[in-house]
Amino acid sequence: MGSDNSAPEVLGVRNLSVTVGNRSILRSVSFTAKEHEVLGIIGPSGAGKSTLLRAMNRLIDLTPALQVSGDVLLRGQSIYGTSDANEVRARIGMLFQQPVVFPRSIADNVIFGARHLGKAPRSLRAELVERSLRSAALWEEVKDRLRAPALSLSLGQQQRLCLARVLAVEPEIILMDEPTSALDPRSTQAIEDLILRLKERHTIIVVTHNVGQARRVTDWLTCICVREGAGEIVESACCDAVLDNPQCREVVEFLNRESTGVATGAL
Repeated sequence: MGSDNSAPEVLGVRNLSVTVGNRSILRSVSFTAKEHEVLGIIGPSGAGKSTLLRAMNRLIDLTPALQVSGDVLLRGQSIYGTSDANEVRARIGMLFQQPVVFPRSIADNVIFGARHLGKAPRSLRAELVERSLRSAALWEEVKDRLRAPALSLSLGQQQRLCLARVLAVEPEIILMDEPTSALDPRSTQAIEDLILRLKERHTIIVVTHNVGQARRVTDWLTCICVREGAGEIVESACCDAVLDNPQCREVVEFLNRESTGVATGAL
């Protein structure tokens, strides 16, 4: 897969660093994400990839010990230049590694974020629930039990339900933090199919350890590795270039470890 170099920039990360006390977690990270692109972030555990995602929609604000410098620009405007973090998170949604499902009905889970943001007037909730579940390829499976507890769904269905909740607030960007690592192969394929479909309307940034998944769904890959104790971007190029002809020693070592892990069943 390849990235369209002419596509407009949607998100720009500019010299982003994250520290806790005197320790650096991320150092001088810069990259751009373009319209209708799936940008993959790969690299070893502990390199700060999840922290980076949380800095991109200000979820990092919820951990006061973490200090952020640099900036993140959404369509040219700093997300840190506004006091309304909730609006930022509505425009830049996030899907986590483990489904975050509330002990409420399926329908209530879908509209939870939209209600919080005042985007789900009662007269439009049924339509919003159906549209969001259809977009997450879950409607046909749950349309007859929308009042059933969301926790009664399978793990794969729960992850698609969480995606429907993200989609209900109509984000411009969707961040995904290893969204299939807890799922079986069939549910993983369902999420990957959705990523390819959703990029027609959204920009998607996905952290993944699965090299095969990166090849299947991403247009551009950014690899973050640890140098001198902090995560840094060591290589960034179109997906095939990184996976077939990596230029950086750390990337070669990471890809070799992942390949060995898959071959031995360690992943």
